[in-house]
Amino acid sequence: MTQSQIHSMELFDETLDINATENYDLSLELSEEGLSMAVLDLLRGKYVLLRHYPLALPEGNGQRTHAEIIRSDDFLRKHYRKVYIIAPSPHFTLVPSAVFDPSLRDDYFRFSHSTAPDSKITANNLPFPGAMVLFAPERGVEEATSSCWPGIILWHQTKPLLQHISTACRSSEDRYIHLHYEKSFITIIIAEKRSLAYCNSFVCPDASDAGYYLFNVLESRGVKRDETIHLSGSVEPYSEAHLAILNFAENVKFASPMIRHGFSYVMHEIARHRWLNLFTAASCE
Repeated sequence: MTQSQIHSMELFDETLDINATENYDLSLELSEEGLSMAVLDLLRGKYVLLRHYPLALPEGNGQRTHAEIIRSDDFLRKHYRKVYIIAPSPHFTLVPSAVFDPSLRDDYFRFSHSTAPDSKITANNLPFPGAMVLFAPERGVEEATSSCWPGIILWHQTKPLLQHISTACRSSEDRYIHLHYEKSFITIIIAEKRSLAYCNSFVCPDASDAGYYLFNVLESRGVKRDETIHLSGSVEPYSEAHLAILNFAENVKFASPMIRHGFSYVMHEIARHRWLNLFTAASCE
């Protein structure tokens, strides 16, 4: 079944053991929609838990914070072998690793984006395409995670996305087009001949506007109408957003995680494209 991201959900394998988290990896995504988490059982080599908490409370009773969700979840108070935390943001800068100077990190980012003087600019290494991605996590996300997992560096959504695309392009030089949805913005990535050709995000609160941005990019790059477009993130099959893309493209596919780990049988029916970054995070190292 396909669950909407606006509702709480939980899927777990009967082998899940809250007292064995030293043998688990935890992946978290803290976004505008809420908090999503996945637990990977390293001994069994499969994901055994998937949970999603929306920030919006049921029946219009206001919103909760990421920090409140973290404090209320029993599994988030445990110790894991590794913890990976994704903090999506539409504003980022890519700098080639060969010329990246850590002392100029803030200058690189603020050259293209305005942000508060006390904002923390975070850098992630991207093996593909050999670059650093710089972004400024939201203050609430930064505070919620640093108090629970001090010292952990937050990851931009392009880190797992580009890991996925690198894997998808490994055995082919064909052009690869990917469109990833967040609540209020999209990320468009194009790879050509196993190299990154395009990567940018666009703020678009109306999901149906994604087609406008996507096809402006594709037209400018001479991409043909029949080339395959891969979708991931918060887009449901045959939703308004999906239909908007189908109006322009002949071949649209929902991406599935390309990872070495498996999934518990309880996750066989979920739309895995929705959790692509969450499931890919543990494969980024």
